[in-house]
Amino acid sequence: MTHPRTSVLARSAPAVVCTLLVLAVSGLALIGSETTQRTATQMLVMGVIAVGTYIFVGNSGVLSFGHVVFVAVGAYVTALTTIPHNLKQALLPALPGWLAALELSLPEALLISGLLSLLLGAVFSLVILRLDGMAAGIASLALLISVNVVISNWDAVTRGSQGIVGIPADLTIGATVPWLIGAIAVALAYQLSRSGFRLRASREDPVAAAALGVRIRRDRSIAFVISAFVCGVGGGLYAHFLGALTPGDVYLQLTLLTLLMLIVGGIRSLSGAVIGTVFISVLAELLRRIEAGGDVGPLELAPHPGIQQLILALTLLLTLLLRPGGITSGRELGLPLLGSIGGRRRSPHT
Repeated sequence: MTHPRTSVLARSAPAVVCTLLVLAVSGLALIGSETTQRTATQMLVMGVIAVGTYIFVGNSGVLSFGHVVFVAVGAYVTALTTIPHNLKQALLPALPGWLAALELSLPEALLISGLLSLLLGAVFSLVILRLDGMAAGIASLALLISVNVVISNWDAVTRGSQGIVGIPADLTIGATVPWLIGAIAVALAYQLSRSGFRLRASREDPVAAAALGVRIRRDRSIAFVISAFVCGVGGGLYAHFLGALTPGDVYLQLTLLTLLMLIVGGIRSLSGAVIGTVFISVLAELLRRIEAGGDVGPLELAPHPGIQQLILALTLLLTLLLRPGGITSGRELGLPLLGSIGGRRRSPHT
């Protein structure tokens, strides 16, 4: 008989391992240069977005190209509610008076951004989740394009292609780590819930799951709105990381980067989402330095324009060809070790 305390530990092992990994990388970055710390902050923000996307994509098996919509909503809502009101009135004179005067703290703005993204996700799920497989992915891409067009042309609220400036660029490693840990906890709580188990069953065999009474569309909708909330929070953090926001910042490039992190890490596991974020963030920063040229450690390199995009694309291609399951192969870290510990703890009467 497995000890109940061991069972709880085994189930929470992915979150514990991921949290320790995040804390270890963040701690190492804190003793590094200012550039290293900024790179680590960006990695943490991307971690929130990747984990948020994983909640739906990883559990449902439906590849979504539209989750950056919720990142965009979170980014713009956070920007509009945290910019000092004097600057906001100068930049956006056509804003409604109540919104122009509103100035919230970052935690308050992030929660509001997450809730608005959740409501938007509930509305969009009524349309997108009527479709399956690739059709749902294409529909989510159409949604992303549509929302980007709205953002690019809504000058009175978003300043269109000019972008919003003056966003407090005050994000630090210490301020971001709790949000990523919170996102990991939400993702684990969902995948251990009944809805999460049912959704993964439908991912493996939708026909059999439906035959057993699983309401696939309902469970996908639950995952979709939770995922939208986390991505909305990630978008708010992203806005405060950048300090300025244009429609291009929350469009195709961010979509592809998020999916790259999930696919390389392992799209079907929470551990894969976190490991993929760390791996791609480190690789991208190293390639950026090589691309820019100059001194990279003991080496002096000439500039190599475009090498970052080339190597990242090859990384994705090689992952799909040689290791389709990603680094983790869809497995959660920590479970085998804790399972073996649990197996040794037997009741004296068994």
